[in-house]
Amino acid sequence: MTALYDQWQAARQLRQSEVVNRRYQVFTDLERWQADRLTHAVQLRQDLEQLMSDLRTNTALWLADTTADREAQVLPRQQARQAYVQALQADTIELLTSYQAAREMSAAELRQKLEHDCQVLQNTVNDLRLEIAQELRQVQQQVAAIQAKTAVDLAGYRQEQAMVRAELLPQLTAYVEELQVQVQTTLKDLTAVRQQAAVINQTQRQCDRQALTLSVDAMFDELADFRRQLQAQRAQLSHIVWGQAAPQPAEAPAPRPIATRPAAIAPPARAVAPAKPAPTVVPKVAPKAAVIPSPAPAKAAQAPARPPAPAAPVAPSAPVATVTAPAAPPSTVAVAPVPAAESPSIEEVVYNYLHLSQGARLSEIETELGINRFQAVDALRSLIQKDLVVKQDRTYLVQEEAVL
Repeated sequence: MTALYDQWQAARQLRQSEVVNRRYQVFTDLERWQADRLTHAVQLRQDLEQLMSDLRTNTALWLADTTADREAQVLPRQQARQAYVQALQADTIELLTSYQAAREMSAAELRQKLEHDCQVLQNTVNDLRLEIAQELRQVQQQVAAIQAKTAVDLAGYRQEQAMVRAELLPQLTAYVEELQVQVQTTLKDLTAVRQQAAVINQTQRQCDRQALTLSVDAMFDELADFRRQLQAQRAQLSHIVWGQAAPQPAEAPAPRPIATRPAAIAPPARAVAPAKPAPTVVPKVAPKAAVIPSPAPAKAAQAPARPPAPAAPVAPSAPVATVTAPAAPPSTVAVAPVPAAESPSIEEVVYNYLHLSQGARLSEIETELGINRFQAVDALRSLIQKDLVVKQDRTYLVQEEAVL
């Protein structure tokens, strides 16, 4: 171990000495290169100064020679320029004189030609005026003849028109009277068909409402059975887990009997068609208007079906307002009390009120139902989107009443 350390120390000292020697050699080379650079720079500066002095001397000699040459050439050039200007002036005067003579000759010839052309054009215009005057006289004569012939033809046409009018007037009068009779007959037929459709639709709506009430009662019965089953299961689980005595389940309310659906009322016999054929009119059937029921829990559909009980009069358990006669005024509309736990929504109340009052304005809905403007507007907008209510002249009507 010691030998290795000594060997490492010797190698370390050797490396250090090599580094020192290399550094000294580098410094020596740098000093030598710096001295050479300074010497070369001094020599280059001296050469540049000598070159600049030589250039100054040569430039001064060239400028002196050039100036002397230019001074010697100025006088001959001035004389030559003056001679050229005099010759150019003489040539210009001669050229202008020739151009002026040629221009005067061409102007005289052009004037003579224009005078001849003007005379020819004047003669031609006079001839054309005479021809146009003759043609205008002929056209006037033709127009007079056409006017006379048109007057004769117009008198004949008016006479024929009066005769045709006298012949067709009785026929037109009879046709109008017959058309009026047909229109009255068609209107009567349409009124009868509309009344029949209204009766059929009213009957269908009543059947649909009764069926809806029965289905809601059945759903509530199933919900009650499901709740009793859940209570029994909870009591059983409590007894299994806690070991306590199973509490006696509360006495369930009497099940609501499900009434059978009444048979649909047969529509009345159609009116006897008139002897004259009338256009067939297809009455527009109003959509089914149903009271919006409250949504039943999703688990109620899983309960087993309960066998129907004996028929008995039952009150509707769904949150539905009591329907009175349509002829009752809006002030006498009464909403049946509903259980506190299942109060009807604002949409149901508004729909029932519109159905009973046969239409109302927004202010009447707010006053009678005791709700604010925002609640009324939201409920009406929702009913309009569901195609249950329509708006006519600021009055909101139930869809079936608006169609009828």
